[in-house]
Amino acid sequence: MIKNDELLTMLARHVTAARFRRIVEVSSLRTRYLAMVAEDLYYSQNASALLRSCDCFGIQDVHIIENRNRLPTINRHVALGTSRWLTIRRYRDRADNTRTALSALKRRGYRIVATVPDTDACSIHDFSLDAGPAALVFGNERDGISPEVREMADEFLTIPMCGFAESLNISVSAAIILSTLGDRLRRGQISWQLPEEDLAELRLKWVRRSAKRGTEIEEEYFRRFHRSIDLVESDVTEKDIPVGDQE
Repeated sequence: MIKNDELLTMLARHVTAARFRRIVEVSSLRTRYLAMVAEDLYYSQNASALLRSCDCFGIQDVHIIENRNRLPTINRHVALGTSRWLTIRRYRDRADNTRTALSALKRRGYRIVATVPDTDACSIHDFSLDAGPAALVFGNERDGISPEVREMADEFLTIPMCGFAESLNISVSAAIILSTLGDRLRRGQISWQLPEEDLAELRLKWVRRSAKRGTEIEEEYFRRFHRSIDLVESDVTEKDIPVGDQE
């Protein structure tokens, strides 16, 4: 069985040197110490902007909970193709998708941190990153987080405000929170980087997606050398994500 580093070397020949350097650079800044959780989003612009913010601020994992609302079609002009570079997990097949998603994250060692406009919640500037990995939960545009999220949350997080408005648009809130916490995380002493095995798998996936006919080239390589195929794929493939005119 061919190792991932051998596959990576082979596939890297089918992308430009500049693209490969960019893949190495961006992947080295990815983290799973913080994860994005979005519950019952309704508007495609917001869903698209959330994905774009996750990519911009180095958050690799996005968990989409779909109880009442299905994930809207991704607006390519807003998302700019960023769903290709993210690991997206969708929870949509159970009556209790919220509990299923949050319970799974808790088992993986995440604190469930609900984002709210409440003035008595913890400020993003005072939030403890040292306490462990955090799954940041954002509710939908109209109702915010659900009662289930409030019940299961370990902590509550807010953006301090000084105007008449009591809340921000969800995509704006997400960008501010991810930017602030991401910057604090990378400036601190916490080991936030991806483990070596995860990093290698991510780079392989990205190179495969960047190369023209990447998967076909890989399969042909295995056929020619009579090797068994061990493709490393994400939990959710591109075709499983409802995107409009994916780049």
